[in-house]
Amino acid sequence: IGNRAPRTPREELLCNLFAEVLGLPHVGIDDSFFDLGGDSIVSIQLVSRAREAGLVITPRDVFQCRTVAELADTARDVASTADVRETGNGVGSTPLTPVMHTFDVDSTGFDTFQQSVVVRAPAGASLPQLIAVLQTLLDHHDVLRARLTGPVGDRHLEIPEPGTLDAAACIERVAVSSDVAAEGLASVMSEGMRRAQRLLDPTAGVMLRAVWFDAGPGTPGRLLLVAHHLVIDGVSWRILLPDLTTAWQAVTQGHPVTLTPTGTSFRRWSHLLTQDARSEARISELPQWEKLLQDPEPLLGRRELDPARDTLSTAASATWTLPTTTTAPLLTSLPTLYTCGVNDVLLTGLTLAFTQWRQTQGLEEHHSLLVDLEGHGRQEITPGIDLSRTVGWFTSIHPARLNAGMVATGAWPLDGAVAGEALKHIKEQLRTVPGVGIGYGVLRHLNPDTAQRLEKLPRPQIAFNYLGRFSAPQDADWAMTAENTAIEGAGDEQMPLHHALEINAVTHDHVDGPQLTITFTWAGELLAEQDVSDLGDAWVTALTALAEHAQDPHAGGRTPSDMPLLELSQSEIDEFEDELGF
Repeated sequence: IGNRAPRTPREELLCNLFAEVLGLPHVGIDDSFFDLGGDSIVSIQLVSRAREAGLVITPRDVFQCRTVAELADTARDVASTADVRETGNGVGSTPLTPVMHTFDVDSTGFDTFQQSVVVRAPAGASLPQLIAVLQTLLDHHDVLRARLTGPVGDRHLEIPEPGTLDAAACIERVAVSSDVAAEGLASVMSEGMRRAQRLLDPTAGVMLRAVWFDAGPGTPGRLLLVAHHLVIDGVSWRILLPDLTTAWQAVTQGHPVTLTPTGTSFRRWSHLLTQDARSEARISELPQWEKLLQDPEPLLGRRELDPARDTLSTAASATWTLPTTTTAPLLTSLPTLYTCGVNDVLLTGLTLAFTQWRQTQGLEEHHSLLVDLEGHGRQEITPGIDLSRTVGWFTSIHPARLNAGMVATGAWPLDGAVAGEALKHIKEQLRTVPGVGIGYGVLRHLNPDTAQRLEKLPRPQIAFNYLGRFSAPQDADWAMTAENTAIEGAGDEQMPLHHALEINAVTHDHVDGPQLTITFTWAGELLAEQDVSDLGDAWVTALTALAEHAQDPHAGGRTPSDMPLLELSQSEIDEFEDELGF
């Protein structure tokens, strides 16, 4: 962490915001947001917090001006900019976004497809107060009031005016004894979760349910929020939970509730995507996507995925947690050394592990990994877009074909230097994805002509999603609690699985540092538990080698994408760096 202290009020504000969203005690003005462990998801959170504090920055600013000092020079005061609030634009007919088409809103089990969080409710809270807080969220964030409508096969969302949804009808109070054992509370909360999930009804406009587990006037309770996935994603929770705190403070103090305005509405965004699907620039990406998908991969399991047989009821799961000593370099020093992102590092480890795993399966000739990558989907496809304060389901999904090169075919486990070379390969392959991948879903689902061509091509059997960083459970009001199972979607048990293997990774910041947790969910009738366990263990081995490599004084190096104005190969860059002693 840098030593130069802030010199101006703006630098002091940004230092404090960097430290807040990254869970650090302090930050210097020369510290890079990404060197400290920031990622694209947390950058959106930084943008939102800055706006609340009166400072305007964009996610693009954070990527281009990575230090506090540089960002302070770029930032503008809210008072000096035009109000980005699109008054009334969030109300009305709203086309479905690509991710909604991907999951098929008419499929079995979709009615209860949800995400949820559990937060600590303050001691002494009352039902009227919580209703007032919930009403504020419903009125401020348009998409929470949405209703799924239209005939099957031609659905859209209809978003009514603020005030048309009564929060009192969305919340349930459950009395729990303040001295109930943890196991008993977990049982009560699980039943409350199931009940709230069953009550979700997107066609009736029931997108949000809350259950208050009231432990009495002197004891903090729990508030469970269950939202249909149509109106929520991982970034949205990072918006809603601070708003929950702000609304609570105003309600309990008897003040009018004023939340920071939303920028671009979800409705406006969905219409922009529909227009984008027919733009020349977007259609020009089609050949690249077709080329990427043209070669099918060998079956991952015993047979092809069958939506009638492979459902949530037949799914199995396993979890690995990496210690702080391994996680920290993967998030900070290694991305800095190779001028890349956390996703690049994690996917390098996965590709190396998958290559080794295939060798044990007798498939040595297949060196590439075809995988669906999930992203936050909040790219600035049109200048002036501001989605840092917008709640909704923005997730983008696109295929990527990853190959670690010949370095992946050596002895296992690979040493760190070899893993570092693989990281360069994967980084460059990910940099060739057009438009950060958002265009694939647009072309696959929103343009009938391109959709016909893409739907005939093979689909990845594996999905990967890095959910970013979350604070560890805290003993504070409105903080996420240890009971959380959240930020992972779940629906009815008969809901079809979309991939033979789905991988979710998330970082939780604990007192002693960050810890990466990896969860595999797979079709239990397709893949043997031991095979999946071997793959997960191999991934942890590869990530450990990468983390250890970060301590090597020879680690790091630039790649061609770092020098877009120069036509240099990787070998030429390596030679220059050797000559110059980099």
